Amino acid sequence: MQLEIHNFLPSKVIKKLIDKKEHFVIEPFLDPDWTRIWWKNIGINEYDEIKYFIFSHENEPVIIVPLVSRKVFILKVVEIAGGKVSDYLSPIFSKKYNFNKYDLIFIQNQILKYFNKHDLIVFRKQKNYSEKPNPFLKLSSPLLGLHQSHSLTLSEFINHKKIKKILNDNRRQLKKLKKIGKVTFLTANEFNNRMMILKNMIRQKEQRYKETNAPNMFKDKFYKEFYYDLIKFDFNFLKIHTSAIKLNENYLSTHIGFLDDKTYYYLMPSFDNKNFRNFSGGNILLENLIQYAQSIDSKIFDFTIGDENYKKKWTNQSTNLYEIIISNTIIGKLTKILIFIIYFLKRIKFIDKIYKYIYKLINR
Repeated sequence: MQLEIHNFLPSKVIKKLIDKKEHFVIEPFLDPDWTRIWWKNIGINEYDEIKYFIFSHENEPVIIVPLVSRKVFILKVVEIAGGKVSDYLSPIFSKKYNFNKYDLIFIQNQILKYFNKHDLIVFRKQKNYSEKPNPFLKLSSPLLGLHQSHSLTLSEFINHKKIKKILNDNRRQLKKLKKIGKVTFLTANEFNNRMMILKNMIRQKEQRYKETNAPNMFKDKFYKEFYYDLIKFDFNFLKIHTSAIKLNENYLSTHIGFLDDKTYYYLMPSFDNKNFRNFSGGNILLENLIQYAQSIDSKIFDFTIGDENYKKKWTNQSTNLYEIIISNTIIGKLTKILIFIIYFLKRIKFIDKIYKYIYKLINR
């Protein structure tokens, strides 16, 4: 196995390396265009550097992963590029190549060697796959992450008992809304219309953050700039999809997501809780999005990361996400031991709160 390390690779170079997409496992949040936009707006403001690691066998790439580093209190930490706006961070890896234990040793040693002054390597939000195991899950004993992701098999949409109840409620709410004015499901392809949806999404999100005393990520301008750049064009492996439910000229709910060949990704929804709290604008939008996904022959509707109750009502599959922690210094080893102790004790309610607090600090 060979390794090349690059400061940053233009997305067209990565696309050339991955000449046949079907031969690789590629999460949408590691689409080269997504990573480029993330680094340009967010990464460069929150991290110290980015390095593309390309592991090859007989001159054919088998793993491509962008790694970034930052300081968390006194710890120097290495992560996969994507931060908190990216829900799945498994590396891009070959479906054809069978990774053996010597490959895994080589991969881990090379990463540790390059980042030899860093304390921890933390690979968060790792998925496993039925068609090909994620090689990073074999680098160290994986910890079960704090959250799962949830999805709906679209062929089972109509037969899902819980969804039938939601759809009946949607009919009632639509009748109420139509007495007030015209209800429209809007999808936007032109940039100006996408921008209007995005502005309303940010406004509604900020209102919700204020109502719930949640941290407002949009207080940092570069997060807004990230989403502004995101909606400008479609990526190599992804198509951006912006949508909304409107009542006359008012935006009841909005959504920014994307889709690939088989999956629709439900990523950034927002709702006007201030003016239309009791009209189920979010559920009405979800129903329309699922119908849209069916119309374009998507197989899976992915609600992405998060354990909100409404996701469990709409979905019939759950996926575990894992954390890989590799120590590289004495302080890193001590921190890893502490994390593992807290992890295994977190069934105790008080300890669980401490674990979640530490997790949020590391991943803020």
